[in-house]
Amino acid sequence: MKVLHIQKVAGIGGSERHLLSLLPALAGAGLDVRMLIAATDDANRFADALGALGIPLRVVPAGPHLNPALATAVAREIRAFRPDIVHTHLVHADIHGQLAMAVGRAVRVSSVHSTPAFYRRQPFRTGARLAGRHAGAVIAISEHVRGFLEHLRLVPVDRVRVVHYGIDASGWSLDESERRRARERLGLRPAEVAVGIAARLIPGKGHSLLLEAVADARRENPQLQLLVAGRGPLRAELERDAERIAPGAIAFIGFVEDVKGFMNACDVLAFPTQPALGEGFGLAALEAMATGRPVVATEVASLPELVSDGETGFLVEPRAVDELAAALATLTRDGELRERLGARGRERARTTFSLELMVERTLAVYHEAIGRVRPRRIRRRALCSSSRSGVRRS
Repeated sequence: MKVLHIQKVAGIGGSERHLLSLLPALAGAGLDVRMLIAATDDANRFADALGALGIPLRVVPAGPHLNPALATAVAREIRAFRPDIVHTHLVHADIHGQLAMAVGRAVRVSSVHSTPAFYRRQPFRTGARLAGRHAGAVIAISEHVRGFLEHLRLVPVDRVRVVHYGIDASGWSLDESERRRARERLGLRPAEVAVGIAARLIPGKGHSLLLEAVADARRENPQLQLLVAGRGPLRAELERDAERIAPGAIAFIGFVEDVKGFMNACDVLAFPTQPALGEGFGLAALEAMATGRPVVATEVASLPELVSDGETGFLVEPRAVDELAAALATLTRDGELRERLGARGRERARTTFSLELMVERTLAVYHEAIGRVRPRRIRRRALCSSSRSGVRRS
C-alpha cells in the first residue's frame, strides 16, 4: 500500500512528533510512505528529522490558506506517486487534499488533531463539513475529538474512528545514573523535588495557575522546585509573577531539545491545561507517563483518557488552584507514592498507548476506507458506462 501524508508544518509540535513516530512505523510495517510538507516558519527542523528517519519527503511553501500553487504541488505529487491513500493532517492539508478525489483516484483519510474554536464559525464549519464528507475515513486522536466532531456534525458519524497517539515507551526511562546527571545539568540538588512543565508559554496551558499552586504547596514543602521548559510570548510576564510569589523556586529554562532528559530529571510532571486551548490529545503527558513519572493534570479535553486519577497521577478541576496545590504537596512529601503512580503510568503508556497499537489501528482505518470508497467508485463508473452505451437498467 502506498500512502502520501500531507501537513502544514511550522516547527515540531504535538502532531509533528506524532508523525515522527507514525511514519517510520508504517514503513516498518511494509507500507510505501511519503510526506508532502507545506512549510512555514521553522518547518526545516521537522523535515530534517523526518528525512533522517529515512522517510522520502518533499517540502513546498504553504502560502495562504487557499493557495493555487500548493494545490498544483499536491496534484503533481499525487500523479507522480500514485498513492492508494492520501492522509491529510490539520485543516490546511484537508482543504488542499480534496484533490486526491480528482487526481489519481486515491482514497483520502483525514486526521483531526485538535478541537479549534474556529470550527464553530462560518465559513470554517462548512469547509470542515465538506472535507469530512469527502473523506473515506476520519481519524480522531481521542474520544474528546470524536465528541467535538460529532457535536458540530463536521463528519458523518460512521466514518469517524478513534486512534490514540502511541509511543515506544521502552525508550523513555533513564537509569538512575543517567537521571542523576540530567538533574545535575538542571542544577537540582538531591533533596529537591522537581515539578516540571513542558509546554509553549501561551494562554491556555495553565502556567499562571501552576505558579500559584507551587507557591501554595511550598509553604508545606519548601524543597519543591518548579522547572518551566518552553518558549512563548508569556515568558516575561510569567517570570515577573514567579519572582513575586515564589522567588528562587521557579526556573525558566527555555526550549529543551532533550525532552526525555528533562522529564526524567523531574519527579512530577504537571499539565494544567485550560478548556479554551482546544488541545486534542496531550502527547507530552503520555511521554511523561512513559518516563515513569506521576502526572498531575486538569480534568480537561482528552487528559482524563490518558491519566487515571489516583492510579497514574491526579486529575484536578481546571481552575482549582487549591486542588492543584494539594496534589503537588501530596506527591512532594510522599516518594513511595510517586514511585507507585509513576510505575503504573509507565505500564499504561506501554500497553494502552503503544506504538504497535497505533499502527495496527491506523492500518485498519486505511483498509476500511479503501473498502468503503473504491466499490462505490466502481459502481458509479459502471453506471456511467452503461448510460453512455445506451443500455437501459431496470
